[in-house]
Amino acid sequence: MTTKIQPCFVLLTSLLLASAGVSITQAEPAAPPPAARYQADWRWVHGAVFVPTSAVNEAQQWDEYDPVINDRELHYASLYGINCVRVYLHYFIYLKKPAALLKNLEDFLTRADKYGIKVEFVFFDDCWNEPSPDLLKAGYHYPNPVFGVHNSRWLLSPGHDILSHYAEHRERLKAYVQDIVKAHLNDPRIAFWETYNEPHDKTPGLLSLIKDAQEWVHETGSKIPVTATGSGFCGDPYSDFLTWHNYSHDYKTAADPIHALNTECMCRKEQSIPGIVAHFKDQTGFMVWEFGIGRDDCRFYWGETAATPAADEHDRPFHGLVYADGHPWSTNDIQAWLGATAYAKLPVFHVTYFRDTAFASPAKDSITPSIDFDLPDEIGYGSPDTSVHLAKNYYAIRWTGAIAAPASGPATFLVRSDGAVKVTVAGQTVIDHAQAATAESSGTATLTAGQPVPITVEYVHETGPASIHLDWTPPGGERKILFPVSHP
Repeated sequence: MTTKIQPCFVLLTSLLLASAGVSITQAEPAAPPPAARYQADWRWVHGAVFVPTSAVNEAQQWDEYDPVINDRELHYASLYGINCVRVYLHYFIYLKKPAALLKNLEDFLTRADKYGIKVEFVFFDDCWNEPSPDLLKAGYHYPNPVFGVHNSRWLLSPGHDILSHYAEHRERLKAYVQDIVKAHLNDPRIAFWETYNEPHDKTPGLLSLIKDAQEWVHETGSKIPVTATGSGFCGDPYSDFLTWHNYSHDYKTAADPIHALNTECMCRKEQSIPGIVAHFKDQTGFMVWEFGIGRDDCRFYWGETAATPAADEHDRPFHGLVYADGHPWSTNDIQAWLGATAYAKLPVFHVTYFRDTAFASPAKDSITPSIDFDLPDEIGYGSPDTSVHLAKNYYAIRWTGAIAAPASGPATFLVRSDGAVKVTVAGQTVIDHAQAATAESSGTATLTAGQPVPITVEYVHETGPASIHLDWTPPGGERKILFPVSHP
């Protein structure tokens, strides 16, 4: 994508560096790069790029870090079989709020570990749009996605402008890498460090940064291996082990598929989740782009740019597995990923989406692990599922499933929603609001310990932002999100 260089950026960041007391030194000429020397069996990795569905890009992901959404979507990822996530960082967020970034990285790692998910962090990226210096300002407002444009707000990191003035920024870039690595020197929650995504050797200044970045990690003494995308990109010589990307219909693997890792794959013009599983699982480690189908607009295709946007939503999202409310684009994807036996045991609700508010015109059947989401009044992301062209206004959803209490006695059910909600437990209506109820509503039902009982939840959304959150306080317990049990 063509980007516009921001000439005022050099002055602005230089002032920031000076105020932080950072000295500026000239980078040394690049030395001959080392060969890959770390060897591990990466076939255990069945992962995905992770960007919260609420974020337009990796900068917003950390600038406006939301622990609730991250926890929710990491839980979904774990439930659906993701065991490792590829997570992009952004240099500007380190410049803007270094202490907050380090705190949020620790929070994210703690939440991922809770769900048995390993993490790899990507420091730099040679793809998409030049970041605006305005991003460094307090209160910066991230623009909405551009409808019909693939990856419409994704940002280069650190950006071509900084790379073209590399010597001026080298010491601060070093601090960015080393501050993060030193905070997690040999952290078992981190699978590996990735210095650069899809680096091009013709990008001015990049070879100096990619060489330095690997050395900066090694200087810390971290035993966690370092990589950068190779195999068509220029990262191989600056990697402790080799990584590669494959989006082609032939599903080719690396020459050494066991010790090299596929850190990006799966676009639905050429590949599919069942195809990825069939060709890669047990043969090589892999990460799909991406877990969530959300505001980064990767459901649109490559080539759908601002000059040639898509006219409408696609029936098949180009990337992504799961929408913001937790339902997959295709249950066949999750069955392929988990296998039929594990899929049959998933503790999920069965969900039906309707094109009207009278539950008369079904649009799609799926599954979801909870009833817990917020959607803005926004074209594209405001719809629960764009692939079936479900409008963002005037629709209904019905969930059915089973719940089981850990102890006998009265259970309290609590719901917050923008629209009408009806909750029925074991044939008893416990909540029934015919009109929108933004305030919390509650009701009770008496349950027997360990005995699954059916539950049905019906929700109607008319206009504006959509939200519904269903919690419960089980007998003798504390309030928490209501999760169903596995039940046919």
